[in-house]
Amino acid sequence: MNTKKNIIIGIMVLSFQGAFSQFKTNIPLDKNVTSGKLKNGLAYYILHNEEPKDRASFYFVQNVGAILEDDNQNGLAHFLEHMAFNGTEHFKGKGIIKMLEKNGVSFGKDINAYTAHDETVYNISTVPVTNEKLIDSTLWVLHDWSGSLSLTNQEIDAERGVIREEWRTRRTSDFRLKMQTDPVLYKGSKYSKRDVIGDLNIINNFKYPELRNYYKKWYRPDLQAVIIVGDIDVKVMEEKVKTIFSGIPLAKKATVRTYAEIPKHDELYFGTASDKEASTTTITLRYITDEPLVKDSIVTRKNVMNSFYTNILNNRFKELLLKNQSSSLNLSAYFSGISRLNNSYNIAASAKKGKTLEAFEEAYTEAERLKRFGAVKSELDRTKKLFISSYDDFISNKDKVDNDSWADKLTDYFLKAKPFLSPEDDYKLIVGIIKSITLEELNAYAKTIQKPTNQVVLVTGSDQDKNDFPSKEAVVSVMKKVENMTLEPYTKKENNAPLIDKELKPASIKKTFEVAGIKDAKGYILENDAKIIILPTTYSQDQIIFSAFSKGGKSLVKTEDLTSAEIAATIAKSSGLGNFDNMGLKEKLTGKVAQAAPFIGENTQGFQGNSNKADLETMLQLVNLYFEAPRFDPNIFNILKEQYKNRLENIKKDNGSAFKDSIDLANSNHNPRTFLFNEKFLETIDLKKAENIYRDRIKNAADFTFVFVGNIPDSGLELIQKYIGNIKSNPALKENYVDHNIEPKKGKTILHFKRPMEVAKTTIYLNLTGKTEYSKENALSIYIIGQILSKRFLQTIREEEGGSYGVNVGGNLETIPKPAFSLALTFDCNPDKEEKLMQIVWKELNDLKSNPVNANDLEDIKKALLKNREESLKTNSFWNTTIYNNTLNQIPFLQDDEYKNLISKINQKTIQQFSKHVLDSSSSVEVIMSPESQSGK
Repeated sequence: MNTKKNIIIGIMVLSFQGAFSQFKTNIPLDKNVTSGKLKNGLAYYILHNEEPKDRASFYFVQNVGAILEDDNQNGLAHFLEHMAFNGTEHFKGKGIIKMLEKNGVSFGKDINAYTAHDETVYNISTVPVTNEKLIDSTLWVLHDWSGSLSLTNQEIDAERGVIREEWRTRRTSDFRLKMQTDPVLYKGSKYSKRDVIGDLNIINNFKYPELRNYYKKWYRPDLQAVIIVGDIDVKVMEEKVKTIFSGIPLAKKATVRTYAEIPKHDELYFGTASDKEASTTTITLRYITDEPLVKDSIVTRKNVMNSFYTNILNNRFKELLLKNQSSSLNLSAYFSGISRLNNSYNIAASAKKGKTLEAFEEAYTEAERLKRFGAVKSELDRTKKLFISSYDDFISNKDKVDNDSWADKLTDYFLKAKPFLSPEDDYKLIVGIIKSITLEELNAYAKTIQKPTNQVVLVTGSDQDKNDFPSKEAVVSVMKKVENMTLEPYTKKENNAPLIDKELKPASIKKTFEVAGIKDAKGYILENDAKIIILPTTYSQDQIIFSAFSKGGKSLVKTEDLTSAEIAATIAKSSGLGNFDNMGLKEKLTGKVAQAAPFIGENTQGFQGNSNKADLETMLQLVNLYFEAPRFDPNIFNILKEQYKNRLENIKKDNGSAFKDSIDLANSNHNPRTFLFNEKFLETIDLKKAENIYRDRIKNAADFTFVFVGNIPDSGLELIQKYIGNIKSNPALKENYVDHNIEPKKGKTILHFKRPMEVAKTTIYLNLTGKTEYSKENALSIYIIGQILSKRFLQTIREEEGGSYGVNVGGNLETIPKPAFSLALTFDCNPDKEEKLMQIVWKELNDLKSNPVNANDLEDIKKALLKNREESLKTNSFWNTTIYNNTLNQIPFLQDDEYKNLISKINQKTIQQFSKHVLDSSSSVEVIMSPESQSGK
């Protein structure tokens, strides 16, 4: 199973949440990283990496964040991050974004930043390195961020509105719950008073000098680092860094950067939080621990054991849940960082309605069982196998780790003293630790994880369930009861049967075919008429991407059975395969880097999957079994139904669900085939129908096309012949999708409605749809129109009006079930500005057909398209998706010169013409959800 990334990230995150100055590591920095510190204190880290080729990522890291704000500055660290894009010494106004976008480096996608409690990080990614002037300009952007922001009165005032709307957008149910629990988790600490985005009263009214004072006090070279990773000459880049950044002055009386602590406590802290839009009641027990001061191999070893411990406990939780006899909807154990100086070990239970205390007892009992008796040898062996396999996969594909991933790790090295090793040294260290851990050592360590002090219990859920929340006394009573309970040690039966227990022989190849426009791809039709396309590549040393499709999907399902069709693939994916139930299959696949999963879409059904070379056979076995021996476990169905039932209890108060349902119904003109998650759905889902639908859709290999892209082994084709070639088929049966004309009514559909809200917010959706002829040029044109509108709304709605945090716009041209375009936008805003902002939206739309678009904007978008394609061409996922879509839609692949020629033909005139077609021929759907009252902020 492909859990490599989560395991590696989990291992590293657990140990290394340290701080900048007093924290350190005695594990040497990777010798491939050129690093240093200038006289002014600024640190730099430069690494050569060629993923992607001819690109580099530039990070500017500040070891400062919201925790350093004074009370009258609450929110200014985040405000300052926004201001970094609003004018500097060398780039006036929006000069940074304009300069970068002229070179195909896009705001949002490639240019971004974030502010946290303890750091602020800026990045400019995938910068073309062949343009030396661009490289120099990018370095000067980082230079200006250090201490040369303009911070003009006008720009500060303009940004207040943007921050207000970000504040409004981010006030989700989860955020509101967190605001209630943070004072308990962080009791007595400054963290309890900082939510990063800040106090709206301060955002609206702070005096200009306050922001400048924070900037001058904390944005300074001794708290900053420049990180550059990419396809660069490291020595040349180092000289540039020294030349450009050495002149930044360091204040003579620099304030000491201190770190906020969370006070220790012997008593258990307890807190509850409720929100009317909360979907689930969850109880979490958190054990707060200190972050080790020195990051050494001892800490790394503990970190690995923490990962082992949670992996084993979570598997036991899953087994418990799959019995469907528990009071829990979900159980989990995990470690997380909660501040620069502290971590927490967490045991969480999401409960069935009215069963919160019982769910907590189940979770605490399993944790106690593991603490008391430890793991069994088979659990340790399986965990070792899983983790080593993940690291094997990592080392095999080390050359495909991208620039941003390495830059993120170097950011952690600078901020948190997290060791940064070469892939080879990292592998040697971690795998050496994994292999040497004994059962006795792990079980002894498991007894030390749950401490009697610094405990916090938090209960969160919906307003309607809060009367059923347990009390502190009840929770403590359960903990004592479990600790004194007689328990039996964990036992487990092993299933050692093979995945496929019958002998299969490779089916013959009936004929071969070419793939239009992709000369290296080969097509094969097997004896059972299955259509195979293989594209061998060396983009990744050990990666194979797989997909498959057949036409039909849910379009061939009767309307009254669509609810069961919605769950059919989910049940099959969750029930196991062949001789293995859910847990048995998971255990069987331990150590395998292989996965494959079926889907049943609106108009197609098929598979998505991936593997390494060694486990291609396992992936093919999974595909074979999904056709030949799927399982439909009644227990899984009942668990799923219980989860749906719990979700429905609170969904009526969920504004997001109400908005989505309204959009879906409007876009389908209330077609009876429109999927809605409601009581009718729960009443009509049926396990037998779901199984029948699955078996009707995932059958007949002769009607499927199977696509394999990657570093395919020599034995690959023969294995495909063996496992795909032996899937049952009926060559005479060729299906197609049915067009049910699911589309908006002709003309305008306008739906405005009001909902009760905690925070007053209007959410707007507008979609223009219509028929059009499919062509590559039309597909690119509608995409470009969406990008142009994004640029225009960034300027007009976000920057000039301060009306929204951002307008999401997407232009798309579908071919199935018939060629049709969609131009959709959505955004949140202040209810008072709804009418004015909608006037702006329609003005910008109508301007597209009456006036030529801005030539510079169009050129920037075209450059970004060419740049993105150049990067994508070197990835297996691009080629798999391209072959999949082109084969499904019978669209030839465009060669590089053809693509560039097509882009060059798109100009102001062609965009204006297509915009006119879109606006004149489309039907529109406008859905606006507003608050019942203007209460809130």
